[in-house]
Amino acid sequence: MSCQPMANDALRPGDAVEQTFRVRLDPLPRLVATARQFVGSHAPPLPGETRDALLLLTSELVTNAVLHAQTPLEVGITVTEASVLVTVHDLDLTGPQQQPYEPREGGWGLGLVAALAEASALERHPDGGKTAWFRLPRGQTSYVRDGAATRREPLRGSH
Repeated sequence: MSCQPMANDALRPGDAVEQTFRVRLDPLPRLVATARQFVGSHAPPLPGETRDALLLLTSELVTNAVLHAQTPLEVGITVTEASVLVTVHDLDLTGPQQQPYEPREGGWGLGLVAALAEASALERHPDGGKTAWFRLPRGQTSYVRDGAATRREPLRGSH
């Protein structure tokens, strides 16, 4: 299993890739912490809020894959001159399904990704699974978009 090619908008135009790291993980509950540690250990120096967002959004995408795809995962981090891209690839072709809000306490993860990431998307690959990704800027403090505390529809394209 390997991460599939990203859409043209996953990286900013002209943004040179400095490093890419990937790890394959089995779908076990503890792998969320493992994925966070992996991404955190390969991330460049970032402003505190941006680093917090990086780890939180990694947790959200990996948790979704563990709960819903239940297949082995590949987590990737690509460091560029201007941004950090995190990918979570699983072998399940189905996308996230919005669940009724009540009485569930969860369902906020994709809204957080949409609110905190500079860009994000979910891409299905006809030859094997799907990849969810998000991108954060390196050189500025992360910001929260309007509606950050609302539940969102599943990722459909870039923001």
